Amino acid sequence: MITTDFLMQHSSEPAHDLTGLSLEQLSQLDIVQPNVLGGHTHPAGEIMFGYTYMHTHMSGLYQGTREISPAEVFAEGFSAVHTEMEMDMHMFDVMYAPTERLTLMAMLPFKTESMLHLTNDNTRFTQSADGIGDLEVMALYTVFGDIRKGGHRLVVNAGISFPTGSINVRDHANGDPSRPLVLLEYPMQFGSGTFDLMPGLTYLGDTGRWSWGAQTIETVRFGRNYHGYRFGNQYFVSAWGAYGVTDWFAPSLRLQGNWLEDIQGSDPGLATNPTPEGRPNLRGVHRLDLLFGINVYVPKGPLKGSRLMVEGGIPVYQDLDGPQLGTAWILSVGCSYAF
Repeated sequence: MITTDFLMQHSSEPAHDLTGLSLEQLSQLDIVQPNVLGGHTHPAGEIMFGYTYMHTHMSGLYQGTREISPAEVFAEGFSAVHTEMEMDMHMFDVMYAPTERLTLMAMLPFKTESMLHLTNDNTRFTQSADGIGDLEVMALYTVFGDIRKGGHRLVVNAGISFPTGSINVRDHANGDPSRPLVLLEYPMQFGSGTFDLMPGLTYLGDTGRWSWGAQTIETVRFGRNYHGYRFGNQYFVSAWGAYGVTDWFAPSLRLQGNWLEDIQGSDPGLATNPTPEGRPNLRGVHRLDLLFGINVYVPKGPLKGSRLMVEGGIPVYQDLDGPQLGTAWILSVGCSYAF
């Protein structure tokens, strides 16, 4: 996604209008990577509304780095396994910069999830759910550098996640509408049920047509929710590079690491759940994703100020506390408008 953070020393145009800028000025654009939470800031007074759709397809059962068969999972005493999971997330966000150094943002997701099951008697069924996730708010403060001059910048991220997503998500047993509702496994819950801190640090750099950056951001859980557990802490590390081919188009490449700890405590409602996803000690993840993106900015016309991004990728490494479903591929599409 191409933002409006660029060098304005030789132009009288507003910060959100690229029309009339020279090639040298256009090359100072920040290319902001999709799905990098709090990975860019805005000039004072600017507002941005954004929407991102993200689809994750999960398949294959892993124990450590090794893919295993459903028969091997059944041999460990489980009577059902998940063979595929589809997750769709619609993320709505807004950003506002009250000062040159401070940008505020808020994000609220809506999730749709579907899990395909296989039992040890070769029966297949699907359980599904949808609802809002946890509300996240974040402040981004630039401690080094100048958004209007580009170059090297260092941004401190300070966020809080509020437990607006349900941890009581249910569907009919065995996906049969005639049967009673049952509590779904941990990955199918929409929220954490706890207030979580989200500290982070973001570095941004650019020169000529090149733009790059790196970020680490964590989700640190506190206390336990009303079901008696808390999700494990989560740590993201991301690094990216992008090249502005024109004033409106820039491809990008990104690496993202995801480290998720096991759940602490357990939900009594899942004590008899027959799947590995119902076990709190089998939720740990170590994964590295490689993602390619396309970023487009509309510099003029009726859609001026709009931005479109597409990013897709696959894991190049995953080590899972299992048996556990692995990630097969990820695709996201987003748009935003700043003024």
